[in-house]
Amino acid sequence: METANIFKRIGYCMNPKHIDKKMVKLWTFWIILNVILWLIPQSVTKGSILIFVPLAGLFVYALVTKDVMSSLLMGTLSMYILWYKGGFLNGFMKDTLSSLADSENIEMYMSFFLCGGIIIAMKRSGATNAFTNFVTSHFGKSEKAILATSGIYAGATSIDDYVSALTAGAAFSPLVDAIQKPRLALAYVVRTLSINVSELLPVGAWGYFVVYQIAAAKNVPNRAAATHIFIQTIPFMFYAIVACVIAMLFAVGVVPKIGKMKEAYRMIEEDGVQMGALTDGSESEEEDYDPDNPRTKYCSVLNLVLPIVCIVVALIASGLDCFVAFMVATVFTGVLYVCQGLFTIQEYVQCIVDGFIDMCDMVIILMIGYIMQNVMYSMGMEAFVHSVLGGIPMVNLIPFILFVFFSLTEYLYSLNYTLYQIAIPVLMVVLTKIGANVPLCLGALISAGLFGANACVVSDLGVISARACRVKIYEQYETSLPYFIIADAISAVLYLIAGFVL
Repeated sequence: METANIFKRIGYCMNPKHIDKKMVKLWTFWIILNVILWLIPQSVTKGSILIFVPLAGLFVYALVTKDVMSSLLMGTLSMYILWYKGGFLNGFMKDTLSSLADSENIEMYMSFFLCGGIIIAMKRSGATNAFTNFVTSHFGKSEKAILATSGIYAGATSIDDYVSALTAGAAFSPLVDAIQKPRLALAYVVRTLSINVSELLPVGAWGYFVVYQIAAAKNVPNRAAATHIFIQTIPFMFYAIVACVIAMLFAVGVVPKIGKMKEAYRMIEEDGVQMGALTDGSESEEEDYDPDNPRTKYCSVLNLVLPIVCIVVALIASGLDCFVAFMVATVFTGVLYVCQGLFTIQEYVQCIVDGFIDMCDMVIILMIGYIMQNVMYSMGMEAFVHSVLGGIPMVNLIPFILFVFFSLTEYLYSLNYTLYQIAIPVLMVVLTKIGANVPLCLGALISAGLFGANACVVSDLGVISARACRVKIYEQYETSLPYFIIADAISAVLYLIAGFVL
């Protein structure tokens, strides 16, 4: 448009004739939806299923635009319109400040920033390249061996699922590139194993959190009793077990490539194109290894192994404090690399700065997600969970209904820890009163949360695993979803059977 006049430009660009028809329809839908949300009284919304209506709008927006950031932001604003009406911007700003002021959130954001710096340092130093050469020279270019090893690694380091996903993606994505296979396959395996194994471990980040939520129930005397209940629940986490089995069978070639995953393999094998890659291959990524740099040309594989070991050891020693673990690892990695002459101090600091920049979009997505959780809690999510439990007619159906219902809600938007924080203390009391199988029902709720963490397009772990494997979030969602749905369907049948048999 050849004019600098602001009003003419607005008139031209906002004319529906000059806008993609698909976006015109989407915005019409979004405006009508938010007008309806505005008109619904707070008293009707409080503690009801209407809490989830904005999430349906978010899901539609994501499907049309394939843009996770804008979809999450628009869905969050819809949530605030539903609850705060004309004061939605004020409510949004207050919860934003509250989220940013939360010390645990700040530590988590800083952990991701520091991890981003370490990952870039590993790449620029040649450490990831050395790891690639070491594995391919000793074990060959076997896709099955590489994907299976990545799954084992993700499970073994899943004491914290974020650490597991971030380090597995950084270590194994160069290997996948070297054998010309889709990074999306790696992202699927890593995403599945890191979080599901973490939940199966009492000392894993997710398992550890669930133990605390069980202990918070009024009828659980102490943490030791809560740990005992959690251990009884582990065999009934059907989704975690089934999803891990399917992912490992996929890794070794037993489970076939289906849907978009099959297309991803065709693209890389026939066209040499990585589906969903963060770059299209026309330009090298800023943090790529420079093979002509004499200082990094001969880099030991230990330069990748030792920082990862440092992270895990520091994580255990600090009582699962990710911020402390990554801070210690940042210093350790800097000393290790600078003393070898791989970097100057200035170059290493630049890696950390670039890592902060690289992780910015991921941290913003996570921040918006936590803001949305705040308003959902305000709208009576706890009361809603209680009403769902009270509305189940047969005790034998509780595990099945819990799993199916919360799988659907978590698929629309994954609450992750918040679901457990809200539901588990309530469940412990209610289930005991009505004589339900407590470990089985807890396993069903936990499994629903895990399905959401795996399958939801805006799940925090999905964002992290996509970033670590250098793929786009939406493409990761599309390629992995069929496998997660299969695991979910199998788990639903198991809960239905177990509810009547056990």
